[in-house]
Amino acid sequence: MKQFSRLAAVLLLTTLGACVVTPEQPTPQYPAPAPQYPEPSPAPTVIYPAPAPAYYEQHEIQRCHADNRRAHAEVLDLYNRAQRAGRIDAAEAQYFTQLQIRLNNINAQLNRGGLNLQECQYISNVLASDRQEVIRMSRRDPALARCQMDNQRAHQDAVNLYEDARRRGRINPAEQQHFNAMQGQLQNLRAALARDGLTLRDCQGIGNQIAQNREEIVRMSRFDPGVARCVADNRAAHDGVYALYNGGVRDGRISPQESQRFAAIEKRLAQYQAQARRDGLTLAECQNIGRTIARERVAVENMYRRP
Repeated sequence: MKQFSRLAAVLLLTTLGACVVTPEQPTPQYPAPAPQYPEPSPAPTVIYPAPAPAYYEQHEIQRCHADNRRAHAEVLDLYNRAQRAGRIDAAEAQYFTQLQIRLNNINAQLNRGGLNLQECQYISNVLASDRQEVIRMSRRDPALARCQMDNQRAHQDAVNLYEDARRRGRINPAEQQHFNAMQGQLQNLRAALARDGLTLRDCQGIGNQIAQNREEIVRMSRFDPGVARCVADNRAAHDGVYALYNGGVRDGRISPQESQRFAAIEKRLAQYQAQARRDGLTLAECQNIGRTIARERVAVENMYRRP
């Protein structure tokens, strides 16, 4: 029995000797998994039935029809208010008469009914265009209209004066080039009057330019060949009186007393020359100046003849 116990002890030691004891390893720690929630179920999609095509188009036609009636009334109201305010001139009123025929036809179509959507929308576009036309017409300023009318009359008057002066040859040859340039200026002023967006201040400035051009034309058109010859003759006669007096002084035939008399003659001659240079001198006035100069010459000749 003892022998058996020793054998068992040896076997146990042998078995334990064959085992290798390893150090204890730490247990890895992992995060706990996130809780899993079920996904929310999507909201149910509501599907509405599409309107019946016929009902939808009929609704749009009714709305278009009502809009066109309001637009038609607005166009007429805009025009009537502008006309009462004096902002529609005669030319625009005549144009609106033609436009009103179209508005009446549109009104008849709206009253008759039976329009499809495309026809109704076409009428909407026409009314919108007509409305813009009336707005354009109503922008007219009565003061500006009067200014334009006055300027047009003044411009035509200046053109008539220009044509008459050219036809009758009443322009001084020395000013012919300037006179020819006036035609281009008048054309530019006419174009400026017709320009869109013209303001009252612009119109008044054009009026001043037309008035200046007209005065220039009037001044230049006063030229008369007969008057021109008379003025030249008077100038020569005037110079002849001085030549005669200076010759008498040089020859010793003018006394100091006569020199004093000539001082008064010289003053009158200067006045005659001023009259001869005056704008608008007529032939009769020029001839009268010539006779007066001739009398002054006779007085100087008498001085010269005295011993």
